[in-house]
Amino acid sequence: MRLVVGTNFDDSLLEQIRSYPVKYIFGSHAKTLTGHGRASFVLPQIDDERFRQHLSVAHSYNIKFLYTMNTASLNGKEYSEKFLKDLKAEVDRLVSLGVDGFIVALPFLVYYIRNEYPDIEISISSFARIYNIREFEEYVNMGVNTVILHEDDNRNFKLLRALVKNYGKKVDIELILNNSCLWGCPYRRTHDLITSAISSTDGVKDVWFEYPILFCATDVRNDIANIIRMRWIRPEDIDYYESIGIDRFKIASRNKKTEWIVRAVKAYAEKRYDGNLIDIISYPQGRAVPNVMRKINGPDYYNVLEKVVVHNNLFPKDWLRFFEYNDCDTRSCSECRYCDAIAEKVITVDGKKLSEVKLDKIRPPIELIPRFVKNG
Repeated sequence: MRLVVGTNFDDSLLEQIRSYPVKYIFGSHAKTLTGHGRASFVLPQIDDERFRQHLSVAHSYNIKFLYTMNTASLNGKEYSEKFLKDLKAEVDRLVSLGVDGFIVALPFLVYYIRNEYPDIEISISSFARIYNIREFEEYVNMGVNTVILHEDDNRNFKLLRALVKNYGKKVDIELILNNSCLWGCPYRRTHDLITSAISSTDGVKDVWFEYPILFCATDVRNDIANIIRMRWIRPEDIDYYESIGIDRFKIASRNKKTEWIVRAVKAYAEKRYDGNLIDIISYPQGRAVPNVMRKINGPDYYNVLEKVVVHNNLFPKDWLRFFEYNDCDTRSCSECRYCDAIAEKVITVDGKKLSEVKLDKIRPPIELIPRFVKNG
């Protein structure tokens, strides 16, 4: 097992995770020239000196650092000579600070970094949204070292086996363990673009919350079984992925506190977690949204998401094998209902079985979106 862990730039984090199989950490400055995959307001504000010191500590523990330059769009800045000069200065500066590699989503940045630094590590971000073997092959041909698959690929075992068979000896295949994105999320591309704009130095100003998360929370609130449909990976199921030839896993955590990150690393490294699975997955639907609604005097019907418990020890032993033989890409969830059955076994809400929870359907309060801007 090789773990790739998002850092919050707390040096004590590195001390606490160094005994686990953490081979890489990743992160970035809060706002960057290109933008990246996390909103700036949820990240620690660090200067170059703090950045350099943290990388130095990581290197002393033989942990490499990957810089997230994984914006979903450059908004046409590629056509600007000034931007190209600024990009060269940015990449040169980051390498001089000790960066061992880059995580990117755009072919333009792959080609640019590879031309400037032929031997540096390049990972393709999940923001590239790779859905099939042909897309994967194209990035391999660009000369990348690692491909981080789209979260939706995590239970597509036919695709995973084909990727390992054809490319497992050429590049590393990396899976994200603990994102709680909706399966088949219709808001994902919008969210990617908004996050990229918010985290860019010349992007959207004064936004303090990413509104697509509100849409996502609405879907979860309307059907709590959506939590099971999400493509997170349980610690107990890592062996299943290793058995098909994948041993590199990412823990999304760079906006989390040290205690939270250590708990997640420990659980995945030990392949066991006896508590609420939500404790080690991202789950902004139930953490952020209720707090945001309270802050702006919004509706209280998202509060129920704070009361959800996913009892990790109640999952059937071989529950994941269902996805070996059933095609989620072509079968409707309303027809299948396997995840609904699992949800009934493992989820409680405020101590009640899921079947006992009756909630009226809601629609996202889009009229509140202007309030997600300072002084809005």
